Amino acid sequence: MVTRHFVTLDGHWGPRQVHYRRAGQGPALLMLHQSPKSSADLLPLIHAWQSQFTIIAPDSPGFGLSDPLGLAHAPMETFAAAALELADALGLKRFGVFGFHTGASMAVALSRLAPERVTACTANGLVSLTAEERADILSHYLPPLEILADGSHLTSLWNRMRDQSVFFPWYDRTLEARLDLDPAPTEAVQDSLVELLRAGDHYRVGYRAAFTFEPVPALQAMTVPTLVTAAPPDPLVGQLERLRDPAACVQIRVTPDANAANAACLALLQQHPGGPVPPPPETAPLPSGPWQSMVAVPGGQLRAYRVDAPSGRPLLLQHDATGSAGLLAPRAAPLAGRRPVLAIDLAGHGESDALLAAEEVTIERHREVLAAALETLGIAELDACGFGAGALVALELARAAPRQVHRLVLAEPPDSDPARVAELREHGVPAWTPQWHGGHLLLCWHMVRDQALFSPWYRRRRAGIVWQPPQIDPVAIHARVLELQKAPQMSRLTWQAQCDYPLGERLRDLRAPVLLCAPRWSPARAHAEALQLARPECAFQVLPDAPSDWAPAFAEFCDR
Repeated sequence: MVTRHFVTLDGHWGPRQVHYRRAGQGPALLMLHQSPKSSADLLPLIHAWQSQFTIIAPDSPGFGLSDPLGLAHAPMETFAAAALELADALGLKRFGVFGFHTGASMAVALSRLAPERVTACTANGLVSLTAEERADILSHYLPPLEILADGSHLTSLWNRMRDQSVFFPWYDRTLEARLDLDPAPTEAVQDSLVELLRAGDHYRVGYRAAFTFEPVPALQAMTVPTLVTAAPPDPLVGQLERLRDPAACVQIRVTPDANAANAACLALLQQHPGGPVPPPPETAPLPSGPWQSMVAVPGGQLRAYRVDAPSGRPLLLQHDATGSAGLLAPRAAPLAGRRPVLAIDLAGHGESDALLAAEEVTIERHREVLAAALETLGIAELDACGFGAGALVALELARAAPRQVHRLVLAEPPDSDPARVAELREHGVPAWTPQWHGGHLLLCWHMVRDQALFSPWYRRRRAGIVWQPPQIDPVAIHARVLELQKAPQMSRLTWQAQCDYPLGERLRDLRAPVLLCAPRWSPARAHAEALQLARPECAFQVLPDAPSDWAPAFAEFCDR
């Protein structure tokens, strides 16, 4: 079983969190991934090797869900030192190391940095560039990730991810640079794109560290049992012959295929096992601001953002059908120190596991999974604030546990008018899957953009103009598009569950005090006002125009 964790560090690079995967039992093995991926890329090997080792597979700093080091440039030795800082925090005294591509460079650098800690080093696909190659790659391989107003940066990135399995290097689109292999499947390109978007512009720091690392002197001075390998069609196979005169403890081996390369790595790691691995430490909060943790629920884990305070009833912020806890975390900043704040990714959204089959996705089932997370966290009392579908999940939580939820805020509650719901259910969040040409990315971009301009967004008519200062900041659109890429099916299923939910009926059954609210410009304002007319005991409030200013209004109602 593979579990996910966050560990909070406060060392050479200040307070930061590292996300890692853990699996298996036995001697310690540290597994290091390639760029611009995360530890998720290593899952096939983790599953294959977990019967042999206790595997710790971190997201490298700035990749996946791990915080960056705050450096614009960092040599591979810095990434190795950061990995050692993680090993110290997890209590790994002695451990084997496996790395792939960027991870291979990091494995070698780590073994040179702390040879007394590393029992064996295995490096699959170790880059070794000539001075000319390095200059060319540093000039062209790592363009800045610039977010453009028309969303065209997404299709450019998609083409790059495709070309990485067609050419090496990807920007050299010539016959000489063609790779003799099948292009990556659409699903693999999608996974790579999402990982690149998670890393953002920081992706260049890790990549650059690998390209500037000098493996030859490191291998010549190596004192740890080491295997450097690669297999066709890896474009780095040809670079192994450049690794001249390594130390006697170093083997350089080209294998027939990837399975043989991994088998050779496994054999060396088994011959030189690491030490025992303590239980994973509890995730500690960061000194200030939101911090993350993984919360165990039946069948998997949910990701949570939290903001601490010395006292006060926790306030739960629950995201909408197309969002995540990560999008809500910045809204909690105005409440820092005032009361604890919690935001949790619903099942299958953001960074939470997909725990619900398609036929199971209802507001009630989302509430059950959320309730299990709150039980794990030991939160017996709270106030709840939900947005869109999250408002309905929060309402169900209040209905199912009236003693747990003291006050309820329904922000921008979904339209429940039967005359409109059927159309909204079908078109509000369109069905889409990744397409080989990347067109799905522009569909998502323009959907999110037009949601701020028209109501409903898919009609795009004069009568539906949203008369407000256009909320079309490209960075904000990009952030929501990324969340849609993480949850293409679950977003639509949760949206449809929202449309099927009998909001008016369930609201009448509620005992907790309720605030219905929306900004003046939101189409949901009319829905909130209609609901309040039907249930006058509910409070109604017009929110400030800027969503970043909403949290104090929620807290004021909950403090009454």
